Amino acid sequence: MYLSLLESVVLAGWTGLVAYGFLLSLIGRIRGTGKAPLIFPRHVFALVVPAGNDEGSIGRTVEHLRRNKYPRSLFDVIVAPVNSTDQTATIARRKGAVVYSPGKQRWRDGEDAVLGVLERLSVKDRYEAYIILDVRSRISANYLAVMNDKLSKGALAIQSGYSVSGRKWTWNTACRALLSTLKPCWLTNWPLNLRLGGGIHRTGLCVSRRLVEKHGVKKPRLDNALGYQIKLLRHDVAIQYSDQAWVYDRTRDVKPVRSTFSRLKSRWQRARADGPPLIADGLKWRSVAQFIGGFNLFLPSFNTMLFTALLFFGLAVYLHGVTSAIALGWIALIASLVVFVVLRLRFMRAPVLAYAALPSLPFILFWQSFRSCFAAKPKKPQASAQPETKSEGRAQQGRRPRRRYSRRPRRQQPS
Repeated sequence: MYLSLLESVVLAGWTGLVAYGFLLSLIGRIRGTGKAPLIFPRHVFALVVPAGNDEGSIGRTVEHLRRNKYPRSLFDVIVAPVNSTDQTATIARRKGAVVYSPGKQRWRDGEDAVLGVLERLSVKDRYEAYIILDVRSRISANYLAVMNDKLSKGALAIQSGYSVSGRKWTWNTACRALLSTLKPCWLTNWPLNLRLGGGIHRTGLCVSRRLVEKHGVKKPRLDNALGYQIKLLRHDVAIQYSDQAWVYDRTRDVKPVRSTFSRLKSRWQRARADGPPLIADGLKWRSVAQFIGGFNLFLPSFNTMLFTALLFFGLAVYLHGVTSAIALGWIALIASLVVFVVLRLRFMRAPVLAYAALPSLPFILFWQSFRSCFAAKPKKPQASAQPETKSEGRAQQGRRPRRRYSRRPRRQQPS
């Protein structure tokens, strides 16, 4: 009796969450129907592309980005080599890209490179918006024109459409497409004001210069897309979605995931720190976006819902049989989750093989969760053991160190 009561309570709660996700997606579809003509190009963009040892693909990427249907004088492709030891930087310069190296420092990864480049670009007066892309990304022909249109209408942050491409009939592409449907937030569909969702993609995110100058890029980091979205939500900044501009991800391998325990810990810390203030601000200022954004931080992930549904379905079949009301309710819930993933595949323009690989999604998620339990924690950069000099101390305090000459200047001869 107690197990049946527990199953009924969990089933009712999970059904409410699925209905809540469908409701948010429906709101997004209604909001994203109106389209206006594009405005004449006037904004200058910086396409930031972090790259490692990618000499085999950086040339084709730069050529593709430079062929975009936008005035050539109004955008630059900026490549940030991340500890590259091959000819990536040389090939990028040869193809017409601007290369930003870390100098005497060392970038830990691509996210650190993006932050460093954005800090340096925000000082210049040339660029009005920054677009973050991956080294194997491809963009639609009207991508920059759509971003220019959104910025001209007052947008500060724009998330473009995100799709997985590559070889259509490979298992790798199908797995990447299935996993991408659940990110950054499985509750909402793409054509939605993402303040009501739970996160943003780093790839394809367009951030205006005014937003970077006002809210910064260091805290939180852009690799933590959910944290960055929460920060913008706290300042009542709308992250608009654009279904006319698309980024096609041509990454070859499935990206590794962090440790399960570290992800759960960070998720709980973020929900405890930002959830109650967002809900309180939403009630105080009557902001539906802030209230829903804070509420979404406490909701379970898709993996948790799917594994719980499968576990309780097996328990219901064992206790009551397949034809019982509780078992049929769990079947309906699992079918709703499947429909949700199918809709996401359709909006993401996923390849046909991804639909055929849909029954294997629980096994893919289980394997990723199992592998993440044994994932190694990222090593923190060790501090240098050398003593700090006076010039380095001044540089850390924001002062510019005095330039040292390698030879003495010539003495002026008397006239």
